[in-house]
Amino acid sequence: MRLLNRLGLLVAAILFIACGEDRTYEYYKLTEENQWIFSQMQSNYFWGDTMKQPARNKFFASGSSFFESLLKKGDKTSFFCDSTFRTSYGITFSIVRDPLAIKASKSYAAVLFVEPGSSADKAGVKRGMWISRIGKSNVTANNYGYLERGETTTVYTSEIVPDTIEGSFVWADGDTITLAAATTVEPTTLPLDTVYNIPDHKVGYMLCNRLENIEEISPILSRFSAEGITDLIVDLRYCNSGSLETAANFASAIAPEAAGNIFCSLKHNEPNSSKNRDILFGTQPAALNLWRVYIITTSATRGTAEAFTAALRMTMGGDRVQLVGTTSAGENMHTQSIESPFDFTINPAVAYIYTPDDAPLSYDGQTVDYEISELSLPVIHKLGDINETLLYSTLYLILNGTVPPTE
Repeated sequence: MRLLNRLGLLVAAILFIACGEDRTYEYYKLTEENQWIFSQMQSNYFWGDTMKQPARNKFFASGSSFFESLLKKGDKTSFFCDSTFRTSYGITFSIVRDPLAIKASKSYAAVLFVEPGSSADKAGVKRGMWISRIGKSNVTANNYGYLERGETTTVYTSEIVPDTIEGSFVWADGDTITLAAATTVEPTTLPLDTVYNIPDHKVGYMLCNRLENIEEISPILSRFSAEGITDLIVDLRYCNSGSLETAANFASAIAPEAAGNIFCSLKHNEPNSSKNRDILFGTQPAALNLWRVYIITTSATRGTAEAFTAALRMTMGGDRVQLVGTTSAGENMHTQSIESPFDFTINPAVAYIYTPDDAPLSYDGQTVDYEISELSLPVIHKLGDINETLLYSTLYLILNGTVPPTE
């Protein structure tokens, strides 16, 4: 239906031109959504002051397509959000080639996290499943969008099981699962926190998927403090959103000596330079007073989580902040959510995030001290299981001063 409406608008535009009459009012009425987007982008987008006026026919595109056409090449921060964007099956996954190298050309979606209460969760999708087919299509790097949102569909899974005879692993058929239509899913902020007692160490562990609300984080830190943890693991492997103010307050619990110092700065373009501001480390009553903190990152770690990591590294020093996993996404800009009168929001990048040493947050991501892929082993353990690859490697690092051999 939406496509038909757009085709109708395009036909109308052609008729306007063919008739040779002044139909300016009708044109702007038919394109008012995209006219609004262009106006907001000119005023707020970091590169808006150099943006060229699109051709008249471009304004008949869908809102999301028009928004994307305005983005500067390489912008990996800005996004468009409508009712469709807000829905999800609730699966966090990674597309990988056959990890057993039996069929090098075959791809799988490795399920890494399932949002509680989502369509996938209700259908029985679990972390560690390998999805090989979506409906009638095999999984590829080009059709993974079918696993993000859509109508009711069927996914086919495979399992990696031990071959006791050969002493290796082989593929086996898994479950066939019917996913109900994607629904609006509120991402879980803090799915997991616990304390591990290992020789001579009491390790606090928290999985943070969003750095959204310090009031959710503070009780966990208070409990860790009361239990006398000696080490802290902050798992940001899937952390892709949040508030910089929350990240600054969280960081102050780890580095209380930084209270009042600059955590990060936001620097807008010249026309909006009056909006530049510094965000400071807060005063966090649940200060942990730890010598060292360990942070887990992956390529899904982005934005606010990267600012958090960079600020701690520069404030405490590299020796006291150890990163395990893989390089983060390199999302170094701050977005502004602008609500439209048309039931969607645009979220353009409006400012660069600067680190405490007054340098832009790295576009190449935060490099790790110990590089280990979450999928380096064919078996994906539950999050929080001490055998899970990244957690095991970090606990090993705490005990031994290095990570385990890759083999």
